[in-house]
Amino acid sequence: MKRFGLLLGAVLIAACGSDSGPPSLSSVLIAGDSTVGLNGTMQLTARAFAGSAPVTTGLTFVWMSSDTTKARVSQTGLVTGVRLGVVIITVSAVPDVGTPVTSDPYVIRTRITRIVFRPFDISLASRNDTVILVADARDAQGASVTGIGFTWVSRDPGIVTVADSGSHAAIVAAVGYGTTQVVATVDRVSDSVTASVEQVPATVSTVPSSFSTLTAFGRSVQATCIAVTASGDTIPNHLCNWSVLSAGVVAVNPATAHTTTVTAVGNGTASIQAQAAAGVVTSKPVTVNQVPKTVVISPANFGTPDVTMTTNQSAPFFAAVLDSLDHPALEDSVVWTSSDSTRASPAATATLDSTVITTFAVAGAATITATAGPASATRVVNVSATPISFATDVQSIFNTSTPPCTNCHPSAAGMNLTTGSSYASIVNQNASEVPAMKRVRPFMPDSSYLVHTIQGTQTTVGGTGARMPLGCSGSGCLPNASINLIRNWILQGALQN
Repeated sequence: MKRFGLLLGAVLIAACGSDSGPPSLSSVLIAGDSTVGLNGTMQLTARAFAGSAPVTTGLTFVWMSSDTTKARVSQTGLVTGVRLGVVIITVSAVPDVGTPVTSDPYVIRTRITRIVFRPFDISLASRNDTVILVADARDAQGASVTGIGFTWVSRDPGIVTVADSGSHAAIVAAVGYGTTQVVATVDRVSDSVTASVEQVPATVSTVPSSFSTLTAFGRSVQATCIAVTASGDTIPNHLCNWSVLSAGVVAVNPATAHTTTVTAVGNGTASIQAQAAAGVVTSKPVTVNQVPKTVVISPANFGTPDVTMTTNQSAPFFAAVLDSLDHPALEDSVVWTSSDSTRASPAATATLDSTVITTFAVAGAATITATAGPASATRVVNVSATPISFATDVQSIFNTSTPPCTNCHPSAAGMNLTTGSSYASIVNQNASEVPAMKRVRPFMPDSSYLVHTIQGTQTTVGGTGARMPLGCSGSGCLPNASINLIRNWILQGALQN
């Protein structure tokens, strides 16, 4: 029994002697960032390997910094940036049993964390404008870092140039137009700001520099605004806000444009204003003064002979004064004259656009002239001792037209043109189609709706329907001589004779 026990002990001792122990370490690797912010921290990690197999137990890591005045490292691998510069960090893996292994040198740079600019973005109004750009280096706590110099560069020197002016500042100067970046670099850290050179108007003018007088309503002229920067550069096609300082004389369209149209709408003088920017304004006066181009006299001539009045009567004559675009020139007075005042003469005092022509006992013809500025018109007034007869002349037209007016109007539209009833049916009676007008208004043929229906001009006074006699066209309508006879009967006072 004793011998057996000794043998068993020997076997056990031999078995324990054959244990190779823990694996031998071959390398230690550090992982993490290569920089740490000044007054900031950064975590490093370490891994130990035996060959290619990681070793995770039975180890103690020992961290070291080559210069603790620049960066310190804790025994957990937490690096603290102390001063700008570069240090070497190493870590040793110390096994519980075996030989320690140290990592390769791991370079860590302590650097600033960011650059702060004043102003944050740069906006220049024109070429040759400058601005001072200040850069401030900050540590991880946001505190300024002094004693280090900046370098500056413009990414597009054709837009802005940049020159160092000391004290962490640079002069940024505009040399062109557009947008680029200004880059500041310190401690191998770079950041940039946006620099824009805009074309901001400093002055504005208009072309033409002065406006000629507009002589007709609706007449227009183009106006263009020219905006210029403080450096004297013209801003191409710059939009301006256009307005009129005095309403009722001219209008501008469009109200926002490089070029606008100024259109006359009334007589007078107004100022046209172009605003290129806040406080950058110019204004120019424009005058509208209608110049008469034509004068139209009524009663109108509608055939031969011209208008005919009887001796010793009076009738109103009217003159419509029109500018070159046929707009009424309401402010131009008309001067009336007669070529023979023994036969027909205008009233001594005329209204703005009308007069009363009075005839005398001498038969014949007189030419009445209406003059407004450079424009004039004439009307020959025939003076007859024999008035036109309603019963003999006018009623016969109603009876003999083709078709006869009496066929349609014994009662149509409330108008009876048969003999004995026609006069009361038309003189001073409201027209059914245009109640504001009389069918026949004594002394005023152009204000009588009956005249417009037989002339075919009823739509010009707001009427509708067909020309009379009903459905006529061409030679089937009343001849001008018949129309003229009815007109002159009305001019002579629409007598029931």
